[in-house]
Amino acid sequence: MSMRSITRSSWTRAFVDTDDDIEMADRLIARRLRDYDETQEHQLVLRVVAAEAASVRVYEFAVLASPTQLVTIEPGAGIPVFQDVEARLQWDEGEEQSIERVWFEIAQAGLQANVGVLALLEHDVNGVRRQMARIEREAAVAGSLGVSDLPRVSEMLIDIDHALSHVSLSINGFVQFARLLRRDLSASADVSRPQVDLLVQQGEALTRRLEFLVGRHRFHSQGASQQISTSDLNIVKIFTVLWAILIPGTTLINWYGQNFENMPELSWEFSSWIQILGVFCLAVLPIYTVKRAGQLR
Repeated sequence: MSMRSITRSSWTRAFVDTDDDIEMADRLIARRLRDYDETQEHQLVLRVVAAEAASVRVYEFAVLASPTQLVTIEPGAGIPVFQDVEARLQWDEGEEQSIERVWFEIAQAGLQANVGVLALLEHDVNGVRRQMARIEREAAVAGSLGVSDLPRVSEMLIDIDHALSHVSLSINGFVQFARLLRRDLSASADVSRPQVDLLVQQGEALTRRLEFLVGRHRFHSQGASQQISTSDLNIVKIFTVLWAILIPGTTLINWYGQNFENMPELSWEFSSWIQILGVFCLAVLPIYTVKRAGQLR
C-alpha cells in the first residue's frame, strides 16, 4: 500500500491507491494519532455521492477527528468535493483554520452534494412516471402489454434504487458527523452552535426528502411489477385457451389410435362429420364458460 498526504494547518488529506487500502490506512493513521495524542478520536467511514453530468459517482473515504487534527483518507487523486472545500478555506492566504471550521465545511459539502444527487434522482423518477404513462397509453391502443415493453423502465428503477441506497448511507453518515461536531464544539471555536444546529436540521430535512423519494420509487416499482404480472397472466390465459381447443382433438386421436378390432362407428353414415362436430363442441364449451366468467378480458 502506498500513501501520500498533504497537511495544512489542522487538516491532513491522505491519499491511497484504491478503496481497499482505506481501511488499512485508517488503522495505521489512528494508531499514529493515539501515539501522538492519547485523546479519544472519532473514526468514521463516510460516502460522498456526487452528481456528475447525468450519472451519480460514489466516493468512500475515512475520517479521523481528534481535538487537534482532522484526517481524511481519500482514494486515488482525492475527492473533487474536498478540492472545493480546500479552496473555500483559502489556504493560500495563510489563514489559520480551526479543526471545527474544517469539520463544518466537510459536513456541509457532503450534504450539499447529496442535494444535487436528490435533484437528479427526482428527475429520473419523473422520467419513469412519464415513460410508464406512455406505455400504458400504447398498451390501451394495442390491447396488450408485454414484459418486453418495460426493459428501460426496469433498468431505470434498479439504477435509482442503487443510487438511493448510497444517498441514504451518505446523508446518515454526514448527519452523524455534524452531530459529533455539535457535541464536541468548544466555546472558542470559529463556528457557532446555531450554524451547526442549522446544518444538522438541513441534514434531517434531506432525510425526510429522501424518504419521500423512496416512497415514490417504491410506488412506481410496484406499478411496474403489477403490469408485468398482468402481462404474465394474459400469457397464461392464451395457453389455457389453446389447451382447451386442442385437448378434445388430441383425445379423439388417442382414442382411435388404439386400433381396436371392433369399431362399428367407423362404418356409420356421416361418422367423420359427427366426430368433427363433437370435437368442435367440446372445444367451444370451455371457452364459452371461461368467457362468461369474465376471465378473458
